Amino acid sequence: MNVEFTEEYLEQAFEYYNELIFDGKLPVPWLRWSHSKTRLGVMKCKGMSKLGRTRIYDFTISISDYYELTKEQLEDVLIHEMIHLSILSAGIEDTSPHGIVFRGMMDKINRTFSRDITISARKQKLQPRVAQQSKDYLVLAFETKDGRYYLSSVNPSAVEKLISTLERVGELVHYTCYHSQDEFFQTLPRVRSLRGKPVSKEVYTTMIAKMKLLK
Repeated sequence: MNVEFTEEYLEQAFEYYNELIFDGKLPVPWLRWSHSKTRLGVMKCKGMSKLGRTRIYDFTISISDYYELTKEQLEDVLIHEMIHLSILSAGIEDTSPHGIVFRGMMDKINRTFSRDITISARKQKLQPRVAQQSKDYLVLAFETKDGRYYLSSVNPSAVEKLISTLERVGELVHYTCYHSQDEFFQTLPRVRSLRGKPVSKEVYTTMIAKMKLLK
């Protein structure tokens, strides 16, 4: 079965398997597509230590759209990363990234739900997808008064609502909407709310120079 490589697909798949396998207990991460040739899936997070305890937060799951995979194969990759998310968000210590706890959960999920989740995929047997035509992205660029810069790929249906929200946000220096076909935005979700990818001033300035101002 073919897969639509959209943020909506990832969100729906995550929600479905969170309920089916993890009893709806997983925190909702930032879900995104990547174009990685080396890793089919990645789960990243941030950590902060305080008073001898470490708090894990800001989870991101990235799934590669580079290879030809079936829907079942892609969702096995997603569930693999969801196991990592389950372990880390619960503060469980494993013997290694794919240690005893991970392998135990993986084996149980494979048996219970007839999945084929593995520790690593043999990518040499996979074929790259046919090159896709360039996509158009509606980009919101904004800068805050404390010197932070953000780029956001916006769902076109939500742009008017977002602009209305921006007009009431006092922390912004300015904001502008652009058109772009740059692959930089391929990995960003098309958002409907005010959020974006933090970037350096140099990246912000470079990207703006390459984009077409939205009229």
